[in-house]
Amino acid sequence: MKYIIWVSSFVVLAACSYTTASKHSADVKQSQATNQAASNMDHKKRFFVARKGIEDGYAFTFHIMPAPLGEGYSRSLFHLMVSVEKDNQPLTDLVLSSRVKHPNGKVEENSTMMLMGDWYMSLYNLDHEQGRHWITVSFKQAGKTYSTGIYYPERAYRQ
Repeated sequence: MKYIIWVSSFVVLAACSYTTASKHSADVKQSQATNQAASNMDHKKRFFVARKGIEDGYAFTFHIMPAPLGEGYSRSLFHLMVSVEKDNQPLTDLVLSSRVKHPNGKVEENSTMMLMGDWYMSLYNLDHEQGRHWITVSFKQAGKTYSTGIYYPERAYRQ
């Protein structure tokens, strides 16, 4: 009998902490979606994440990482992964376009990003020269064009 009471109280406490954590997580997510990028860069692994909010409640999460060597990619290619959310729900019915302006001024277009789960993906060479790459994404919704961008890396970095 004590065991049943103990397990029941544990389940109730776990449920209470989960709903509190979920609400807190949603609040943190919303506060991060500002017009300033909340970014994080692991320079040793070249892993980058940035979150930006734009008008009308849309939020973008940018994730940039080296393409895996075992899948036939060279180490200079990077996956650009972008998630678009509105009201904390991922949007997967968009036609998302991306482009990169390299440090030398050359612009590399990618007409449409590929949908993979809740993320849109493109592949770019972001390792061929030193400096910052300006990455932009855009989509049309209800006759209006939405666009935002980030710098990768967020600052010039030398090892």
